Amino acid sequence: MARNKLDLLYKLESEKEESLRVNYMQAQHHLNDNQQKLSGLNNFHLEYSQQLHIKAKQGLSSSGFSQYHSFIKKIEDAIAQQARTVNTAKQVVEQRKKLWLAQQVKAKAIAKLIEKKEIELQKRLDRAEQKMLDEFATNQFMRRRA
Repeated sequence: MARNKLDLLYKLESEKEESLRVNYMQAQHHLNDNQQKLSGLNNFHLEYSQQLHIKAKQGLSSSGFSQYHSFIKKIEDAIAQQARTVNTAKQVVEQRKKLWLAQQVKAKAIAKLIEKKEIELQKRLDRAEQKMLDEFATNQFMRRRA
């Protein structure tokens, strides 16, 4: 394969790798945001549960208790939904990470092939140069003898 074609292929694969890296980083950021939301909901649940406990000690009507309990149930539902969102985001992060790493391997393989081709070319050039020098030296030697 010609060097220009390999360079073009490497450029394309590197750009694809960069795009996949950006996608992975975005997914990671999205996961972090959702984990923070989940943490906030858990903290809110804890605070609201503590408020219910304090109010219950002070004496709380059955309707007040029912309202607290209903609201806590809504928070728990939101926590469950957010936990599912976090789990989905984790799966997306893992999938995008695998794609990015696989693309990285492809780009590195092409870079290695380019390096190998350059080394082979340099060896051929070195051999050709050595052959020319040897021929020149032989010709010089023959002229001096003649």
